[in-house]
Amino acid sequence: MSRQILMGIVGVLLCMRPASATVTVPTDFREIVADATLIIRGHVTDVRGAVFPDRGIESIVSIGVEAVLKGEAVDFVSITLPGGVVGRSRVEMVGAPKLRTGDRAVFFLNRDRNNIWQLTGLSMGIYRVRSGGPNGENVVNPPLVIGQTADAGSVRRGDPRRRPLALAEFESLVRLVIAERRTATRSSR
Repeated sequence: MSRQILMGIVGVLLCMRPASATVTVPTDFREIVADATLIIRGHVTDVRGAVFPDRGIESIVSIGVEAVLKGEAVDFVSITLPGGVVGRSRVEMVGAPKLRTGDRAVFFLNRDRNNIWQLTGLSMGIYRVRSGGPNGENVVNPPLVIGQTADAGSVRRGDPRRRPLALAEFESLVRLVIAERRTATRSSR
């Protein structure tokens, strides 16, 4: 009887793992723009899983740059995203975006402590570009910008300012936020 109890305890201990959770705290769009050192519009050219000894499995995503909205002009950028596939091993992180070859987006990037590009604010640092505008143009789901795409307080369903933005309009919004930041920085000196 004591052997069965001992085996049961060992079994329970082997099955126990520490609990973990992901909490996403919304960040103001202006902060995402300010924190990003490189903002680009581009398309994903390659996604590969890789094992990093200190971080586990991550995806290395290569992006062909179509336009630079902030930062130094480049032709290609490689970023890392948490999770990925290496051989038969798959790691997924709740809240981390998943990208595939051919995806188009506006990427808000900064470098980590290892000088590797990453999304600013993880999923808040990517705005996917898709077709579907009224005239067939490319559109982006708008960020929450108080006073421009939403009122202060809770977001209301059906708010006409929360409609998809034409890509050119979204990029103008990004440039406007960058210009506001520069003006505020100059006036505080």
